[in-house]
Amino acid sequence: MEIRLLAAHVTLLKQPQKTFMNRALFFLTFVLLSFSALAQTAKMGQANQIEIYLNEVPFEPDAPAVILMTQGESKFFGSVFETTYFVRMKILAEAGKQYADVRIRYYVGDKRYEEISGVKAQTVNYVRGVKTEEIKVEKEGIFDVAMDNGYQEMRITFPNVQVGSIIEYTYKKTDKNITFIDGWTFQQSIPTLFSKYQITMTPYLQYRTIGQGSNYANKVEKTDSNGTYSWTLRDQYSIKEEPFMKNFRDYVDRIEFQLTQYQTRSATAGVEWEKVLNTWEALGDDMITYYSDKGFYRSNPIEKEALNIDLSGGSQKEQAAKAYYYLRDNYLIKGDDWIYPKQSLNQLLKSKVGSPVELMLTLMGILKSMGIKCDPVLIGSKGHGRSELVEYPFLNQFDEILLLTELDGSLQFLDVSDRMAPFGYVDLDKHVSGGLYLQKKQSKLIPIDIRHNSNTVHFNQVSLNEDGQLQMQSSFRNYFYKGLDLAHLIDSKERKSEPLDKIFKEEDHAEFSNFKVDDALREKNYYTLNYEVTYPKTANSNLLSFRPLKFSSFSENPFSEEYRVFPVDFEYAFSETYNTNVMIPEGYEVDDYPLQESFTIDGGYVTFMYSPTMMDNMLKITARFEVKIPLIPAYQYENLKFFMESVASKLSEPVILKKKTSL
Repeated sequence: MEIRLLAAHVTLLKQPQKTFMNRALFFLTFVLLSFSALAQTAKMGQANQIEIYLNEVPFEPDAPAVILMTQGESKFFGSVFETTYFVRMKILAEAGKQYADVRIRYYVGDKRYEEISGVKAQTVNYVRGVKTEEIKVEKEGIFDVAMDNGYQEMRITFPNVQVGSIIEYTYKKTDKNITFIDGWTFQQSIPTLFSKYQITMTPYLQYRTIGQGSNYANKVEKTDSNGTYSWTLRDQYSIKEEPFMKNFRDYVDRIEFQLTQYQTRSATAGVEWEKVLNTWEALGDDMITYYSDKGFYRSNPIEKEALNIDLSGGSQKEQAAKAYYYLRDNYLIKGDDWIYPKQSLNQLLKSKVGSPVELMLTLMGILKSMGIKCDPVLIGSKGHGRSELVEYPFLNQFDEILLLTELDGSLQFLDVSDRMAPFGYVDLDKHVSGGLYLQKKQSKLIPIDIRHNSNTVHFNQVSLNEDGQLQMQSSFRNYFYKGLDLAHLIDSKERKSEPLDKIFKEEDHAEFSNFKVDDALREKNYYTLNYEVTYPKTANSNLLSFRPLKFSSFSENPFSEEYRVFPVDFEYAFSETYNTNVMIPEGYEVDDYPLQESFTIDGGYVTFMYSPTMMDNMLKITARFEVKIPLIPAYQYENLKFFMESVASKLSEPVILKKKTSL
């Protein structure tokens, strides 16, 4: 049997370097050697001395708990797939006690697709390395809770958990779905010292194996013996939220499987192999059939039959925009964004409530019925769990769809998932490198390149008002997706009846007023917020000190952590431009102002420039922050952190005006 291993391409991460005492380095080496020896004999209640005395993770010393060992062994029993799990965890701090409440979600559905059995769990406590108690988790501490959409959650509550406790549990999970196998995730929410997955294949089934993650690509230990395969990773950092990385699941080390063919036997033909979604064309035809069965592929005019709208006249783009805005404004977008519609077209037209995929397929049907070429594109959205497309017909990598239409001879991607987005805008999580374009017998991978200039421009004019108070008149213009983000933020504040000054960070002695919104997203792709800021306590002051660029998005450094596990993802290239004109009041002069400066980091990922110019009665300050390459590898983190600290410091430098002294 052939089993192919594919490592998805990801940016390689250089692990942050830390300095430890020789004792800690020796201890870590000893730990690793012990875990290597222990890997094949993990059993309940058999923690070794290294595990018992461990009180800190050398590469993540602030971790409140650690997975000492996690292991999974999978086998096939006929058409049922069974995995035995074993986990040994240690509580290192008070905050780590929360991990003694274990929750394992699994899918039951209406046919008990997955089941969990054979659960055993225990808490083991030690005093100075000596085991003092071993407490089995009783039946009342192991129970199931029904969740939404056919899922259940097995929960284990461990008794008498203390700092230093080792908790262990094991269970078996069976799965009747053997087409797609989730496989194994090597990283968890706390650091993992040893993680191993083993699968014994059956000669009657052939799978494609796909691994992901930089550690998987570079550090995984593999074995292959008589149809049994294993993968081991050590010293895995915890998965945790990091600034500018909401899609960390795309970089997590893991492995999964998809069935490619299975063996059949008949009296006439003997043994034969039946292929399963082995080509893009086959996978595409399967999805088209599914959508057709729901009624979304049709030729009769939908708009005349069920929609109260006239889409005739104008260019194809104008007709498509009319259809888009009709659906967006007259139908409620509700439900998960997923590739499978639950409703049929007729059900959607009656309910006027639909998920994004249902509304997009309806839009496709409308455009097709008008003679406009339009087809779905399956994509793996950001955060779904894959940084790059795997160039094999692997259905699990897709979770959402776009539409690709040809309007007046030009290709246009369309999305119907945001009730405030103008025609042609595509949710940022769908700005991926490629997708599967669905056409009968011709489905294929295509590149996706959605270009936009989502920049911001700040303009401020500083002067004294008629009461002698310092006042800043500001205009904050945001283009494309920056504008859409601001529109959502303001809409949220207005729906909650919150004042718009809550958008800004609170500042002593500052009063916001005269908010005005100019929403030109639909016509000109920008959204502008105008406002005034007054400082009453500055009236008739001898010395006026203020920050001319205080409302920048980066006036504070967003990166404070000592190290970084995942890349920094700004999502797209953009710039922020700041222009402030300081009108020097009569009787005042400039005492001090920030000097000209510019800086960047190796590779030119980000740049910043600051330029003041003195004119007759005005100080003009121009600054520009630019992200040129939005995905910045983790090994650049220290450089980026220092860069952002420099930017924040520069943006915080004040201008000082003082009253002239009479001679």
